[in-house]
Order: sequence, then structure tokens, then C-alpha cells
Amino acid sequence: MTTEETPNTQQPTGVTINDIATLLQIIEVCSQRGAFRAEELSSVGAVYDKVKSFISAALPPAQPKEETDQ
Repeated sequence: MTTEETPNTQQPTGVTINDIATLLQIIEVCSQRGAFRAEELSSVGAVYDKVKSFISAALPPAQPKEETDQ
């Protein structure tokens, strides 16, 4: 069997905004549990801020909910 005949069973390897938002949650949990040393905090915080800004720019602004009279 050649590689052309082998069915492609690999999953696509895309990263979504939700995946990146999950990374922010992981950083938050790790910092709450004391997983970072003091000298690492500034670099961890800088990455956190960059990722948070990226997510804010990538997501559409939240639309206010319309009230319905029922």
C-alpha cells in the first residue's frame, strides 16, 4: 500500500480563539496555585496581556440584548 492509498486519519491541527481563551484560563489557574516563580511573573503577565488583547481584537463586540415585550 502506498501513501497515496493510505486513508488520511489525521485530525486537522487548527487553533481556534476558544483554544487561546483556554490558555488564558490555564495561566490564571497556574498563577492562583503558585506555579510560577517570582522572577517569571513579569514575562507570564506580559504574555497574558498580549493574548488577552489578541482575543479582544479577534472577537466581535458584544451586542446588547434587546428586551422583548411578551
